[in-house]
Amino acid sequence: MAPKRPSAPARTVDLVTGKAKVEYYFDPTLALPPDGESFGDTPAKSSIKRKGSTEDGAADDSVLFTSRHLFMPCTIVKDIETEEDGDGSPGEVPALVKTSDGQLHRIRDRNKLVPLTAPEDYAGIPDVLHLPNVTEASLLQALRVRYKRDEIYTSAGPILMSVNPYKTITLNGGEDLYSEERMLLYRNSTSNLASAVAVDSTDALPCHLFEVADRAYNSLLASVISSENEPHIEEEDALVMMEKDHEQKRRNHVVRNQSVIISGESGAGKTEATKKIMQYLARVTKDKAPAAVAAGDQDENKAPASLEDRVLSSNPLLESFGNARTLKNDNSSRFGKFIKISFSTDSGSIVGASISNYLLEKTRITTQIEGERNYHIFYQIFSGADDAMLAEFKLDNGIAAFRYLGNRATLKSRRDASAFSETMECLDQIGLLEDEKNNVLGIIAAVLHIGNIGFEVAKDEDTHSGGEKAKMTESTAESFKTACSLLGLDETKVSEAMLTKLLSVGGKTIHKPQDVAQASDKRDAFAKLVYSSLFVWLVKKINATLASENSLPVPNGGGESSAAFSPVRTPYKPPVPTGFIGVLDIY
Repeated sequence: MAPKRPSAPARTVDLVTGKAKVEYYFDPTLALPPDGESFGDTPAKSSIKRKGSTEDGAADDSVLFTSRHLFMPCTIVKDIETEEDGDGSPGEVPALVKTSDGQLHRIRDRNKLVPLTAPEDYAGIPDVLHLPNVTEASLLQALRVRYKRDEIYTSAGPILMSVNPYKTITLNGGEDLYSEERMLLYRNSTSNLASAVAVDSTDALPCHLFEVADRAYNSLLASVISSENEPHIEEEDALVMMEKDHEQKRRNHVVRNQSVIISGESGAGKTEATKKIMQYLARVTKDKAPAAVAAGDQDENKAPASLEDRVLSSNPLLESFGNARTLKNDNSSRFGKFIKISFSTDSGSIVGASISNYLLEKTRITTQIEGERNYHIFYQIFSGADDAMLAEFKLDNGIAAFRYLGNRATLKSRRDASAFSETMECLDQIGLLEDEKNNVLGIIAAVLHIGNIGFEVAKDEDTHSGGEKAKMTESTAESFKTACSLLGLDETKVSEAMLTKLLSVGGKTIHKPQDVAQASDKRDAFAKLVYSSLFVWLVKKINATLASENSLPVPNGGGESSAAFSPVRTPYKPPVPTGFIGVLDIY
């Protein structure tokens, strides 16, 4: 069934002639400067019909994508006369046009404007593939119309396009766009269609991220294919037959795993989209999860977090250590991740998850441009930690005291304090003890102290180096000692690694002194290694807590000898048939 389309607005009518006005898609590459230029100059190629990429095409694109009037509806006010000394090309009709925001523009040729002809061009339909004429102009016009109505999601068949509203969207009645009621609404619309693969009853609902997540979930469960039962063989032993039956079921269990790919420029909302999809999958499957939770290294006084809660807690934790403020986005993900959520195809519940991370932006650890920040966790410590913790890690001098934070105290955010508490809760949920959490924060502090290590030219002449020998400055010796103490490293070995380079010549090892620039590069490389290693370790800890029950080690109650000679007989438990939905966030 085709989705219902909103009715098209009435066409505007000219008050003088009484005729309907013809509107066109405004093409910025046809516009002339306000002060006028010769119409005889070579006209820019219209981007609506551009093919391939040339130098002229690249110039057109720069004009195109910097104009806020790109493909905005416009009407022709009047034709204008060309100057006597600048005749245009034959057939060109210069004109004065007015865009829908009331601004006037002089264009080279009215004949190159493309008209809005169909009612769908005005309606902002939910699926752009239903446009009579799919072009760049008609697609952008549909997005523009829907965006003005706070409809930030638009479909292109199975693809969902979103436009970041940079505000909280509330529906009629004050309901949040991502409320639990909305989740259940999208789930309930298809919950009775688990066996139907090609049916999509969410057409009547507005385009939404929940629709994409629900489609992936339904497709996963509906893709299980069962083959015919294996013929019975009377001669086989009953135990062997039982094992063969389980093996046959395993082979016949074919699942078509699903993936959701989220891509876009910085600030488009990829991180939030990833979180909303995970929240939806966790919520709609929570009622199907088994009541018992596998026991882990949890505190006896704490109730173990459910698997769904642990899956969701991984998001703010990864954001704290892998997201940063950029010029375009206050919470920009600076690494790529593939989140693999495993489901039982029998019950539909989440049985495990894993995260693969890649391409962490290491340069941000040591250097940020003006107006951007380092990773959130550095600022959260200063805003959320108490005075005793700051004194323990020797961070009581504040943000401005650290080179890796740009020596700027104005980059703190009002949310840093609350985010620090959330980060600590997430560390609890992935099973970290108090000592382990302190060690994590100590490593973060150590990275900052590494950044404060300075070097200067050594004045002694006892060097075989062709350059100037570097040494640590006395003023930063305390930062060096603090960093080594927090990391549990030997000061002599760390100093030697920064100030010298090992060369193997003729079977002999030579310690070559480093100059100031080389020592500084080694210091920064060391800081990057420490932080990136911590990030990888956190991801592994998250994966350990999210692992499927089938992959968890079975506790051994007896010693090795008792297990070897008197193994405990347990009833056979076949593995749970599973499939996964992958969420790929490409930053």
